[in-house]
Amino acid sequence: MTTSPLSPHLQIHKPVLTMIFSITHRISGIAFAISLPFLALWIGSSFYAPTLFEVLSLIFNFPLIKIVFVIWFFALNHHLLNGLKYFFWTFARGMELNQVYLISYLILSINIVMTAFFTWYIFT
Repeated sequence: MTTSPLSPHLQIHKPVLTMIFSITHRISGIAFAISLPFLALWIGSSFYAPTLFEVLSLIFNFPLIKIVFVIWFFALNHHLLNGLKYFFWTFARGMELNQVYLISYLILSINIVMTAFFTWYIFT
């Protein structure tokens, strides 16, 4: 009897960029579903409870919260840009292997630039 798995599993696959992007796309989608009520509370409080909005805005001025917000923004960019890639894949555009990697590196590059600009914006 062999000790190898009966069917392919994540443990025997070498992680590639597209696999990592797919997994992080799903994780970021779950994270946004969890964080959406907090974002709605912050935005909604500006209409219904201005003092609560001021308190929440003061909390966002802490450096650690800003760092969390930058990570959240990076995940948001990744999820949106990767979603566009999947949208084009629906119409069978960009499915060749070299295009898949080119688009993945392009998404990563655009995301880094957008997050760097956002980080500069909120920390200045």
